[in-house]
Amino acid sequence: MFLYATALSSYSLKVRIAAALKGLALDIREPPGGYRSAEYRAIVPAGTVPALVDGDFILAESDTILEYLEDRFPQPRLLPADPRGRARARFLGRLHDLRFEPKLRACFGAVASGQPPQDAAAGIAAAGIAAALTLLEAELDPEGPYAVGISPTLADCAFPASFAILDALEPVFGWSVSYTQRVTRWRQAMAAHPVFESLLGPYRTTVAAWIASKR
Repeated sequence: MFLYATALSSYSLKVRIAAALKGLALDIREPPGGYRSAEYRAIVPAGTVPALVDGDFILAESDTILEYLEDRFPQPRLLPADPRGRARARFLGRLHDLRFEPKLRACFGAVASGQPPQDAAAGIAAAGIAAALTLLEAELDPEGPYAVGISPTLADCAFPASFAILDALEPVFGWSVSYTQRVTRWRQAMAAHPVFESLLGPYRTTVAAWIASKR
């Protein structure tokens, strides 16, 4: 079993975190011919990363891969046992993919200029990230310390990469990000977990190098 991934892809890191939490040693490979190349599309028609290869089975899209790994390797469990908890974990995963990460991605093209999209003077609020963080504060488990309860779930796998990107963009755009109580507690819990930090250290370096290459 191996994973087509790129070092900068936050969604690739999302899958790598889930696999590491399950104790799976995924072989990580660069897309043949490069990301979105014809050679890679011949293997993965969507042309996206990450893509999981399990024998003759090939699966794209990070959320789908996470669900597959959860079904294929049910222990340790990364979805709560109760239906509501499982729904909450899936909801928070969608919140990241649809409401949080796209706000960050929209700023990537402006890294060279140092002025985020829309009104640079309005900073993080104009980029829509402040609203996404406010929503996240309302939706996180009030007790925690993780997104849905006392142990990591699939809901915790995507956000670390996006937080690393946000941390790196903050000085670029002159943002001052204020993290609320639940989000702060959650970030601290992930920072104290060896699996998250073992993968986030190299990822932060990759993000910093990418930003430097654009300036």
